[in-house]
This record gives sequence, structure tokens and C-alpha cells, in this order.
Amino acid sequence: MSKMEQLLRLETEIRELRKIIQDKEEEMLKLRREVFDEQSNGVKNDGLQTEHIQRIEVGQLPKWAIERYSRQILLREIGVKGQSRICQARVLIVGAGGLGCPAGLYLAGAGVGEIGIIDYDVVELTNIHRQVLHFEHDQNVNKAESAAATLRSINSRIKITPYKVQLDSKNALEIAANYDVILDCTDNVPTRYLLSDLSCLVKKPLISGSALKMEGQLTIYGYRADNQDGGKEPARGPCYRCVFPSPPPAAAVGSCSAHGVAGPVPGVIGTLQAMEALKYIVDMPAKKLLVERMLIFDAEDMTTRTVRLRKRNVMCAACSDNPTITHLVDYEAYCMAPANDKDLKLQILPSQNRITALEVSDLLKDKDLSYIVDVRADSEFLMCHLSGAENWPIDDLNGGNLDKLVEKVEGFEGPVIFLCRRGNDSQIAAKMVLDMLPEDHKYKVRDMIGGLHSWAYDVDSTFPVY
Repeated sequence: MSKMEQLLRLETEIRELRKIIQDKEEEMLKLRREVFDEQSNGVKNDGLQTEHIQRIEVGQLPKWAIERYSRQILLREIGVKGQSRICQARVLIVGAGGLGCPAGLYLAGAGVGEIGIIDYDVVELTNIHRQVLHFEHDQNVNKAESAAATLRSINSRIKITPYKVQLDSKNALEIAANYDVILDCTDNVPTRYLLSDLSCLVKKPLISGSALKMEGQLTIYGYRADNQDGGKEPARGPCYRCVFPSPPPAAAVGSCSAHGVAGPVPGVIGTLQAMEALKYIVDMPAKKLLVERMLIFDAEDMTTRTVRLRKRNVMCAACSDNPTITHLVDYEAYCMAPANDKDLKLQILPSQNRITALEVSDLLKDKDLSYIVDVRADSEFLMCHLSGAENWPIDDLNGGNLDKLVEKVEGFEGPVIFLCRRGNDSQIAAKMVLDMLPEDHKYKVRDMIGGLHSWAYDVDSTFPVY
């Protein structure tokens, strides 16, 4: 048997063993819940009635809940009444990533009665530095399932429901109808508009967080409460559309996969999302919640500030008393952007200006015949790059810098190969150069299809994939 066959056999066996372990864990958790319930009700494991176990009845909480959640029940802001609300609450977490994981962890620990987790994606090695509910052995497992398994191990007293789907206009209403609070733990604009409209339609608050690079943000959209603080009028907060009436250009929105993120930043914001959810559940007033306010956390200088947001627009198409948005729409079309964090596969260059990684490998056997233009940011270039490549970051390709690159391409005799991480930015940069080159020099410009990911998969398996 070859080494490759041995490797494939081992991978198959490991997948089968993981499935067995998962089934056994679910069986154990089910049995554990039954044992706890029997103990709480004074029943032996064999189901026969025995002497009634003395229970400490305080308010609406059984003995096990008092013992488990005593540290937060002691808080005046929570107490027995608040803990009872928490145990009855249902929270929907959209996104089991950097924000959803810490939020779910603390909501489960606090005893939220039911937690729903939505995520279509699978766990990758690059997730684990910040997505704290997933572990190395969870790679290629659906994130919602992985997160649910970890949360069940933290608290077997609560209900965890994973949804292995991408939230969209077809399934959102049916899922959200079962919950009291929605947490937006995603990182794309179409889903933010979808969740905001959904929040307005089902009349549930949306606790929205975001994290990118060294900064995080947090606020609450769609808040509503009747006669709070003795007021005669109901309290109403703005929805996402009140603050952002129209979507930003797709190019203006960053993502963790493209721009990076310091792991503790989504950890901080996700934890605070859980805190805001618990405060809402125990019925704290709007003035103590992030309603009409946005918290901004900057990890670089370790500062936080809170800025005022626009008040609710009484003419808003989504959250006014007479809304014109009465159903969910196609939000990818509305925002002209994908509703996920995966990079687009752009195709903006003609076929004669594109080249495969294998073809590039052949060209580079004679190092003097080709010129490699790597358009990634300098931080990415320093992580890894092809031998002989020169770094021309796309963000700096303007004015005189672009003129210099065009001049260099024009003066080079052989092919000029543009590349980036996945083959999108390199096409944009190549197009910028092509538009300025004389016609008889355009044939030199080549973009490497699939970028350095293709190089790693098709040419050099030791090259880092990030």
C-alpha cells in the first residue's frame, strides 16, 4: 500500500471515529439530562418513586439552578426573577465564528433556555485562533454542529439547536419566529440588511456586532419596549436602515479573511453581545442598553468610546408604523455583494491575459524570462512569496507609483505575471496597467488564475495557504 493510500485510509478511519464519538456524546448528554431531571423530581434512575428529595424552593428556581447560577443570581440586577427569565429565554445566534462563539459560550454558561446557532460553513484551521468553540479535531465539521457540541458540554441543562444552512429570505422568518432575541454575528452587509428587516418583521431586537483588524463595534437595532420607566410612550430604537439607508459599495467593506483580525477583538465584542442580550432578557431599560448608541473598541490603544446614532426614522421603510418593506427580498442583489465571507472569483481579464499556476511554474524555470508582480499588502508579502517576486501593493497603485509600474512593464521583454492571494486583486491591478499600456505591449501582462492558493494546490504543496 502506498503512503498516499495509507493517508486516505487513516483520514477515513478518523472521520468514522469522530462520528462515533459525536453519537456517544449526544447519547451521554441525553442520559445526563434524564438523570438530572430524575434527581430534581425525587425519582431514582430506575424510574421508581422513592422518598421525595428535599428541594430548596426559592421563587421559580429549583435547587440545581440556584446552585449552578448563584453567582449571577446574587446580583441585584438579575436576582431570582431575572434568572427565571434567562432560563426561559430563547436566543438565536447567526454566525458561529469569531463573534458567535464567545457570545454562545457566555449565554450557555448563564443558562439561556434555548440557543439556536446558524452557520453554513465548516471549521478551518484559520478559524481556530479566534473561534473559541471549535478545536483542531473539528476541522471540516459544520460550524453550527461544532459549536452546538461544545455548548452542550458546557451546559447540558439547556437546549441547543444547530441550523446547518445559510440564512436567506426563504428560511429566515420560519427560524427567527422561535426566538426572543437575535444576535448578528456575521461579517457581510447583505446579511445585516436581511437581519435588520427580519428583526422589524418579527419584532425582536437585533444585537449587532462586528470586528475587523484591531477594532470592534456593537449596538442594538430594532429595540422596542412598552411603557418602560413609567413613560407613557413605548421605547423604540432605530433599525439598521435608519442608520444606513443604503448599502455601501462592496469594495468599501472589509472582511477578516481579506484584511485580518486580532483574535481577542471579536472575543471582546462577542462577549459584550452576550452581556447586552442578558441585560435585555432581564428587562433592563433602554437607557442602560446600547440603543441609539454604538460602542467602539480599539485594541491598538485599548480605548472604548460610545457614539450617538441617528434616532429612529419615523418614515423608515422597515421599522415605521406603516412600513413599505413587508417581506424579505434578495439582499445579495440589493447590496450587489455576496452574503458570505468567501472571496469572489472575478473574471475581468480576457483569456489571453490569464495563465495557470502550472504554466507560471514552467516559465519560472528560466528566472530571467519573467517578471512577477505580487500585489498583496506588504504584511502578506512578508509572510510568504514566490522567489524573485516584487511587491507592488494594490492599495498603493495610484498616481506616480502606477506610472512607474506601467513603465517597468513596458520596458520588460518577457511576460509580466500579476498575482495575489486568490486571483482577484491581481486581475484588478493587471487591468489598471493594461488600460495604460500601449497596444503592442499588452500581450505581456498575465494574471495567475487562482493566485497563490492555486500555486499551493497545483505546484508546491509546502507553500502556506492562509
